[in-house]
Amino acid sequence: MENGAGNMAEAAAAHSEGYSTQAGGESSHAEGSTTIASGSAAHAEGHLTQATNDTAHAEGTATTASGEASHAEGYLTRATGNSTHAEGAVTLAAGAEAHAEGNSTQALGDHSHAEGHTTTASGTAAHAEGANTVAGGSFAHAEGVSSVSSGAYAHAEGAGTTADGQASHAEGFMTQAFGANSHAEGENTMVMPVHAGAHIMGQNGTTRFAYSWHLANGLTVGPSLNSAVIEGATGNLYLDGTVISPAAADYAEMFETADGLALEPGYFVTFDSAGGKIRKATSGDSYILGVVSARPAILADSSDLRWHKLFVTDEWDRILYQEVEVPEVRDPEGNVLRTATTKTEPVLNPDWNASQAYIPRTEREEWVAVGILGKLLVRDDGTCQPGSYCMPNDDGIATAAPTGYRVLNRTRDDQIRIFVR
Repeated sequence: MENGAGNMAEAAAAHSEGYSTQAGGESSHAEGSTTIASGSAAHAEGHLTQATNDTAHAEGTATTASGEASHAEGYLTRATGNSTHAEGAVTLAAGAEAHAEGNSTQALGDHSHAEGHTTTASGTAAHAEGANTVAGGSFAHAEGVSSVSSGAYAHAEGAGTTADGQASHAEGFMTQAFGANSHAEGENTMVMPVHAGAHIMGQNGTTRFAYSWHLANGLTVGPSLNSAVIEGATGNLYLDGTVISPAAADYAEMFETADGLALEPGYFVTFDSAGGKIRKATSGDSYILGVVSARPAILADSSDLRWHKLFVTDEWDRILYQEVEVPEVRDPEGNVLRTATTKTEPVLNPDWNASQAYIPRTEREEWVAVGILGKLLVRDDGTCQPGSYCMPNDDGIATAAPTGYRVLNRTRDDQIRIFVR
């Protein structure tokens, strides 16, 4: 059927109407001005639109739906992939089942989605949104302004961010995550390509170790710096500053009691004659180790995170390391989720028993924290005076003495604060 001027409907059940429209496909429909519906059951409407494949739909101005079952609408949009959708202005949906919307967006990967302004989703099932963003990796996501997510499963958001490593994440302003499984956030922070699994936040800094945490605080004009780093492989803590404790004021270490029983805070202690275990000190002891601490500022030898013999060590108690193979991981469809690589790890002690639960020393009554340096609270018999000195009596509590530990102040009738060194 033809209605209007200069129209052509040649195929069976075709319909053209308007001006210079062509319905060339069977059961097709062309309407408007200079539209072409050449695919079977295709539909073209508006001005200079083309629906050239079966069941395609083009509408608006100068739009093209050339993929089977595709849809193009708006201005100069193109839906070239099968089952794609392009809408807005100058958008392109080229990948199978892709969707492009907004202005100058491109959904090039199969099942991809691009929206906003000048965004590109070229990876399979990738998603780009915002302005000038690129999602190039498979299943990648880029959002914000000028962010690029080029690694598979990567995510870039914010402004000028880059997530290049597989499964990496970059957020904030001008951050870059090049290492696999890494995370960069803040401003101008970067995870180096060799530092897989690293995390950095702050400003103007780069990573130092793989699978480690970094707090960046670099100069605006000058070198990139980290004010704090926790190295994952060793557990070492690096600080470019001071450890500040709000109230606790002593350095303590964990010691085991000789009789296996708990010791309450505030008692003077010394070593038992049998070796490295401790007991309450008496007036006859010439060596005083320290005072049982209730809340140390620093506590060493606690073994709270793990069994202290979990890893093999040398004769100087240094942990031994080895290179281990990390196998490739694929999903049920065969997509590579993680590439094969190597990793440096401590050598596991063969005596470790995975079925045995570890109880930290701080949760065992036979282990106590002994303050050996700093300001400590100690029990006293009421005789000690601020500005004078004290020593333990036969019960391990402080009593006035001509020399010994300096008494700083009295805190209760039966408690004073002393300085231990």
